Amino acid sequence: MKNFHDYDSIYIKAIVAIVEIMILNAVALLSIELFPQAIRTYSKHLTNVEPMRAVFVTINMAYLLAFSWVGVVLDKRTVYVDKILNKVMRMSVLFFICTFTVLYLIKIYISVTFLICTCLTLFAAWACWRMLARLILKLYRSHGGNNKRVIILGSGNVANELHSQLISNISYGYKFLGYFDNIPQEEYKVDAEMVKGRIDDVAKFCEENDVEEIFCALPAGNDRAALPVINFAENNCIRCYIVPDFKRFIKKKVSLSFIEDIPLVSLRSEPLMNFSNRIAKRLFDIVFSGLFLITIFPILFIVLGAIIKFTSKGPIFFKQKRTGENGEDFYCYKFRSMQNNKDADSKQATKGDARVTPIGAFMRKTNLDEMPQFINVLIGNMSIVGPRPHMLKHTKEYSELIDKYMIRHLAKPGITGWAQVTGFRGETQTLEEMEGRVKRDVWYIENWTFWLDIKIIFLTVYNMIHGEEKAY
Repeated sequence: MKNFHDYDSIYIKAIVAIVEIMILNAVALLSIELFPQAIRTYSKHLTNVEPMRAVFVTINMAYLLAFSWVGVVLDKRTVYVDKILNKVMRMSVLFFICTFTVLYLIKIYISVTFLICTCLTLFAAWACWRMLARLILKLYRSHGGNNKRVIILGSGNVANELHSQLISNISYGYKFLGYFDNIPQEEYKVDAEMVKGRIDDVAKFCEENDVEEIFCALPAGNDRAALPVINFAENNCIRCYIVPDFKRFIKKKVSLSFIEDIPLVSLRSEPLMNFSNRIAKRLFDIVFSGLFLITIFPILFIVLGAIIKFTSKGPIFFKQKRTGENGEDFYCYKFRSMQNNKDADSKQATKGDARVTPIGAFMRKTNLDEMPQFINVLIGNMSIVGPRPHMLKHTKEYSELIDKYMIRHLAKPGITGWAQVTGFRGETQTLEEMEGRVKRDVWYIENWTFWLDIKIIFLTVYNMIHGEEKAY
């Protein structure tokens, strides 16, 4: 019938790769020019061969391997910044591993520090290029280029909502051609003028209008009428998508998985259920907390520990049982900021709390009292970023008062979190404030990305420097 409509996707990938190869070689040339002693050879077999030639062949082949393995997302209709950065980071890491391994095997010495700095420079340059390419592509699509010609089966509420999403941003690049349905016109939930015919008319319409994608948004019970269209699409190189009507009983995003051929609909998306995501987050926690504990923490311990000891009776550290991942209890560590008191495990700190010591007030204001929790992170019962762990008493109370409160315990608790950097830090005086905190904790669990963690860490540091109104 017609050719497969993947040429634009191939062109996009080719352009991205060509520019990134140019960036790679430019950065490599500049780096070698600035640091010529960073590369040398110990191989007798390379005495008559220019080592730099081997280096450039290696880095270009390593890039092509990393690019083909990781891929790009710019050819997709909707592309988010965090997805771009994630792809570039994975590609940079794989590029580093391949380059280092090959050069080692052919006995070309390259400084690891030099290679790491070069890879970081490449990561920044590639990321900037892909962000620019994303903007260029969106602008190109906004002016009619790289469009996908699509139709929708159905004329009900789901079809209407889908149409609104497809055309809500012209930079997505969808060209909507019309609806098809068998129901009477008086039952339409869409613009009647855009209904081009019955479902039996789809095949002829597709042939005459070069349709590239079909979205089936028929209501449950009528969806079997789409089977002939699906068969036609698959026999004519037209992509077909089924739009399930989950919103009849689930008013939120869901995720789909399979047990063999049986589809399973999860009530929420949990990116940290993905093994590679959990590994990435855990590695970051170990490296970050390890570096902190051997560099900055000893200084804090000596200075703050001495002041705590000299200004009040009791230990330097305060440990308290809190609720962790999957509802399991653990001991959370802090610098002691209060006088020893019997209410420590049941009563939150309040504004002007007499239990708080002078140095404790300073530590709480600047978040320094939380620094021993990097020990919890290294141990593995906390993460740097995640929902803040609550006292056992509060877990019991709020789980009975707030719907879906325990969902926040599907992830490791954190030293800082999305709720804390969006205005929900410190004392919760009302149930509504705690509900707001829980909603943000659940949102974090459902929308986690590595770059979201980085953003939260930067916002936390910013708040520490500028101070927070509710930090007491």
